[in-house]
Amino acid sequence: MHHFGNFFPYSEIKSIWSEKYDNVITNTKIPLKNGAIDILNKIKKSGLPIAIATSTANDKAMLKLKNTGIKDFFRIIITGDQVKESKPHPEIYLMAANSLGVKADKCLAIEDSDNGVISAFSAGMNVIQVPDLVEPSEKVKAFGHKIFDSLYDVMDYLFLKNSYLTI
Repeated sequence: MHHFGNFFPYSEIKSIWSEKYDNVITNTKIPLKNGAIDILNKIKKSGLPIAIATSTANDKAMLKLKNTGIKDFFRIIITGDQVKESKPHPEIYLMAANSLGVKADKCLAIEDSDNGVISAFSAGMNVIQVPDLVEPSEKVKAFGHKIFDSLYDVMDYLFLKNSYLTI
């Protein structure tokens, strides 16, 4: 904020942005990554418990999940306002694993962001990354986790090529 100068109308711009953002998530079906429904259906069919750990506040997360039609895939939904520390801290992933009744080292996190990957790794989870708008940093690539271009690639890896999961 300070780098914009003393006269920058930060509060006004934040208010306008928040209003527009709220309008979009309330009235627009947010697009999913290609393959999202397919991989969620495969995981659901496998019988594995599934959670979502999002930094988004509960009210906004529930709207987004409802508007995209994927809310019911998740047994557990942990949101940013349920934890004290945000990603990249591992708290949100540890809470998700605990809520599922699964040890963190037996969980697989599928993440798009560096902060999410760091969070899941710090929780002791196995991690797959499907970058969204920003490519993984060299620091995160050094973790040695799998990085795929699409959720279809993840699905092939998990269910076909390596039989990581079986149905």
